[in-house]
Amino acid sequence: MNTTDKISKIIEVSIEESKKNNSLPKFDSKKIIVEKPKNKSFGNWSTNIALTLSKELKKNPVEIAEIIKSNISNSSIIETVEIIPPGFINFRLSNSFRSDLINQILREKENYGSNKIGGNKKVQLEFVSVNPTGPVHVGHARGAIVGSCLAKALSYSGFHVQKEYYVNDAGNQIDLYISSIKSKIYEKFNQYFPFPKDGYKGENIEIISEKIIKKLQITETNLTRIEDKEIRATAIDLTLKLIKKDLIDLGIEYDNWFYESSLFTNKTIETIEKILDKQNLLYEKDGAKWFRSSNFFTDEDVVVNRSDDYGHTYFFSDMAYHYDKFKIRNFETVINIFGADHHSHVNRLKSAISSFEIDVDKLKILLTQIVHFKNEEKVQKFSKRSGNIYTVRDLISMVGKDVCRFNFLNRSLDSQQEFDLELATKESSENPVYYVQYAYARINSIIDSFKEKTDDAKLSVLENDFEKNLIDTLDFFPEVILESALKLQTQNITQYAIELAKDFQVFYENCKVISENKELTKARIKLVLACRIVLKNTLDIMGVSAPERM
Repeated sequence: MNTTDKISKIIEVSIEESKKNNSLPKFDSKKIIVEKPKNKSFGNWSTNIALTLSKELKKNPVEIAEIIKSNISNSSIIETVEIIPPGFINFRLSNSFRSDLINQILREKENYGSNKIGGNKKVQLEFVSVNPTGPVHVGHARGAIVGSCLAKALSYSGFHVQKEYYVNDAGNQIDLYISSIKSKIYEKFNQYFPFPKDGYKGENIEIISEKIIKKLQITETNLTRIEDKEIRATAIDLTLKLIKKDLIDLGIEYDNWFYESSLFTNKTIETIEKILDKQNLLYEKDGAKWFRSSNFFTDEDVVVNRSDDYGHTYFFSDMAYHYDKFKIRNFETVINIFGADHHSHVNRLKSAISSFEIDVDKLKILLTQIVHFKNEEKVQKFSKRSGNIYTVRDLISMVGKDVCRFNFLNRSLDSQQEFDLELATKESSENPVYYVQYAYARINSIIDSFKEKTDDAKLSVLENDFEKNLIDTLDFFPEVILESALKLQTQNITQYAIELAKDFQVFYENCKVISENKELTKARIKLVLACRIVLKNTLDIMGVSAPERM
């Protein structure tokens, strides 16, 4: 049970006692929210329950707060309870609670901070899922990194998470990609194959075409006999291998790779077409087939089968894909991380799953806003088709995996991000990644320098404000993970890592860990050990390495 749950329970019991003794009138139970005050001078935890009850009970919130306070039984975890106008109830934790917390962290180790709120609920998390038409670029990296971190936070919170990559191996973009490669292959043998309008250019086309020539043993003699399906399959396979390598280098792996083409081979497309026809949700107009999405969440209907040679639209495949997620594989929640250009796609997908009689609240869609890279005061934009892109490989080579991950996790997905390449490479406290990792390395150095056992340490001697503040920050970690899982955000985790590193540094500067006072030394070493566990857990969830030396 997290500290907020413990305090909520104490408040709940106090309110029930107040009803019994008629200090408060009878009323239906209310959700008790316990939060960390922004100003540490107001205590460790705070609740606004008195303010919430004021209107219903027709009482002054300060009066209600005083009643709740007076009915709080003695608790080993609370030192003081204070009332702050206009009606906040603030709690300060006891030293015995802090001692117990250190022992709890040392006992639970990598499990500290976990919770069971997910109840093993099946969650599917789909992220990146770009067409296999080139390397992973930095725009994809942001969503990929956030997705992988959220997967860990959700797993830490008791959800059964499957990470999935949706391979768009069908449709117009793939056709353009294959035609671009084929044109390049022909060019290498001084023969002509028309380069498609809006085709793909750049280094990747050169690399893939050369790999195909080698793998299929293409020569000038057999060039025209090589079937398109061979080139297509080989190109997709080779491109996916490059994508997988880029993602692994970024610290990202998937549980499943789902191919769009399988929706046709397993007849899921046909299945949903029959379902929608039966509900009169499909109609024909101008030679195309339309889905009545306007019956649900959109103003206009959506084309699902075009009148040209391209057949089913991307959206219709996506409808089938989400039918597969919910109805065939029975995921209870589906989370999609899309690029900002998918904004109009959100309500279409909601309409799609509604047509399958699926609760729209089971679908969560996060949109990744644009990333700009600043290098020498210049902000750069990139284009995939022209070949003018910043790839993940480029970025990792410049700043490393850890910097990539930390920076992308440090901002909310719904805000645009400016990535300062110069700052990212600095080995100083200005660079938050370096600052946090350096704190972890320092912690290890302290622990390595002390060889005695600490089993008999008396933690009650940890009484100064620097020690208390550090312990209180350790106490907040479970709340951070819970918030990340429930709100599907990551920036609170990076901010916590920075805060913990800062509070440790302040403690280190003001409290000599190893001294002639053996009793105090053992207690402080135990605190440092607990700090190492929590900082390591934080970095692990972010997918950032925890170096023992720097």
